[in-house]
Amino acid sequence: MRKSRVLDAHVILEACPPSLRDRDKAYAVLRQSFSCYNSFHAISVPDLQDEGEFNRSRDRVPNEEFAAWLRDLTEKPLSLYKVSVSCTEDEFRDWLDEARGLGCTDIFIVGGDSSRKHYKKGALQVGDAAGIAVHNGFGCGGIIIPTRREQFAARPASVDETRRLLEKIRNSGLKFFTTQILYESEWMCCLLLDLVRVLDREQIPKIFLTVSPLVSVEDIGFAKKTLGVFIPRDVERRLKGARSMREASISVLIGVWDRISMFAREIGWPPDKLGVNVEYLDSRNPRNVDASFELAEEFGRMFKKKRRRPSL
Repeated sequence: MRKSRVLDAHVILEACPPSLRDRDKAYAVLRQSFSCYNSFHAISVPDLQDEGEFNRSRDRVPNEEFAAWLRDLTEKPLSLYKVSVSCTEDEFRDWLDEARGLGCTDIFIVGGDSSRKHYKKGALQVGDAAGIAVHNGFGCGGIIIPTRREQFAARPASVDETRRLLEKIRNSGLKFFTTQILYESEWMCCLLLDLVRVLDREQIPKIFLTVSPLVSVEDIGFAKKTLGVFIPRDVERRLKGARSMREASISVLIGVWDRISMFAREIGWPPDKLGVNVEYLDSRNPRNVDASFELAEEFGRMFKKKRRRPSL
């Protein structure tokens, strides 16, 4: 397998394919942002399933077309997401060829958003897709939802999510993960503690904590109701009462990173196995996109300072 460029990255910027109707505006916003910010280390493109995830119909720029456009815009390492249950084995193999043609060597494989849904005949499960991808030389990752659980637990970590994650690490060969958008730290800290207790150091995956600045009340509603993001009440009040929601949101997210990364160090989580994934919610809104690029830039500078800091 080729050396994973995602494993070498500290900060990933996740760029969302816009709707066809908004393509020109979204592309103009992204050109401007990429020309102003460059301290992040890699880019990724999610595989949005509007009908399944958001219960809406939207014609988007195809993922591979958008990724090719990004490839012309920047030379930063590119990774792609793929919802495995949306395709058969033959379709997945064809997609891997397309991804390789874009210079992509790392992919994130996503399963279905509900076990109660009926998918097409021959739809691939995560483990099967990962096996095919690894055999074809790709580095494979997945997604963590720390708040997901099937039963009550007397602590804020998800017993069920830990079990799912261990299965993916041990049986599916996944080496890195991004998380659901985080606006608090406790759930994620408990999940890290669960993992570090049962995994040997060499088994510990790289985890990118996903953050996304919110710039309007509409962003908060979309994040909570559509994406299922957990935003504590005190945090929501702070954001809504701030003179600048953008600045307050960035401040909250840096605080979330500080708390989780400090806890990770205290429990012995390898520092090179924790990074950041920054995404934006609305490709049409220049303020939303710019806030995400600004935050990715800030994290890039933070990691650069860490590397320069002399050891004692």
